[in-house]
Amino acid sequence: MFEALSERLAAALKKISGRGVLRPEDVDAGLREVRLALLEADVNFKVVKEFIEKVRARLAGVEVSPGLTAPQTVIKAVDAELYELLGGNAEGLRYSSQPPTVVMLVGLQGSGKTTTAVKLALLARGDGHRPLVVALDFRRPAAVEQLRALADREKVAFASGEEGVLEAARLSCDVVILDTAGRLHVDEELMQELRDLKSRLAVTETLLVADSMTGQEAVKVGEAFGKGIGVDGVILTKLDGDARGGAALSLRVATGQRIRFAGTGEKPADLEVFHAERMASRILGMGDVLTLIEKAERVVDKEKAAEVERHLRAGQMSFDDFLAQIRQLRGMGSLEGLLEMVPGGGQLKGQLAGANTELEMKRMEAIILSMTPRERAHPQLIDGARKRRIARGSGVQPADINRLLKARDAMQKMAKQFGAVNRKGKLGGIPHLGQIG
Repeated sequence: MFEALSERLAAALKKISGRGVLRPEDVDAGLREVRLALLEADVNFKVVKEFIEKVRARLAGVEVSPGLTAPQTVIKAVDAELYELLGGNAEGLRYSSQPPTVVMLVGLQGSGKTTTAVKLALLARGDGHRPLVVALDFRRPAAVEQLRALADREKVAFASGEEGVLEAARLSCDVVILDTAGRLHVDEELMQELRDLKSRLAVTETLLVADSMTGQEAVKVGEAFGKGIGVDGVILTKLDGDARGGAALSLRVATGQRIRFAGTGEKPADLEVFHAERMASRILGMGDVLTLIEKAERVVDKEKAAEVERHLRAGQMSFDDFLAQIRQLRGMGSLEGLLEMVPGGGQLKGQLAGANTELEMKRMEAIILSMTPRERAHPQLIDGARKRRIARGSGVQPADINRLLKARDAMQKMAKQFGAVNRKGKLGGIPHLGQIG
């Protein structure tokens, strides 16, 4: 989402030419470009003005630290102010000392409340809690069935109606997430309905679900809900989209509340705690390795990863191993999203422009699943006739089978080289997904 802003900020900071001394003209020129970059990213102009002045104040009279260049000194100041602008948050759900914790999700229709309810439930379950999602959006019957279906798929407890909150005790659930009704626009009827609901159900905290793709409209919605019912934080959805990022950088000021969570995709695991420090680093193109590690720890099957590593060390990579790696990578989210967390990954992401990496991984998975267990274990058995059969079974061309076989051969060759070096004591181990964490 912040790709355009990251590129513009990088270009702006490169224009600061001084190395030993941070000259006023360098600061002025650099901040002028930073200001334009933020405005182009749809950040509220009042927020931009205040941000630039705070960065300028940080740089006033500052000498370039030993070991740093002038651009790095400015980056340090911009990074610190981005952290403050984003709310300085690193906080997940606030759990009540007297269960159940009741979390009410509010927002306009289409902001992503229903899918976010289940994603939030999975985060709570990951924290060791037993969540229950409750459908309260009866103006849109499809929303109730959508929540039920999503909850069933992820094995999350489901209930419908206000009386569903009472189900928490019977089901031994200590976290209740309420999916409330929305509208296409803010109106007083909606606000009154939510205020009444909030008072009746002893809500622990109210979280606004805002669609980052709506830009400054999300900021206006944030202001309306903040004043109308009071919110304790914001969940910003669709951060994986091509919006310019202005909403994320303006909502903190608009609502007076921090962005607590970020939706980064459509998969159940694509909701993460919004760490302001890490997001600032991501915006400046410096990556977010900590979040990448946490994603790996959540989805990687360590026993399976260890088994794959043993095969790699022996220089024997079956298609079952290949399939395990593909599935673990897909479980971590989109490849483009993962690259954003790698320092310098934005350049690699650009090389993937136009390529449907998700479709390609699905195609590889379909090919492997069309093989017999014996073929997956012994790929050398796959001759021309078998290739044609596998191609028919997976809906691809024999040429696609050849490409996959060559890719596995190349990986096995590399694995043998790594294994040989490792046995000589020159390498600590063969890298794979299980070692990210």
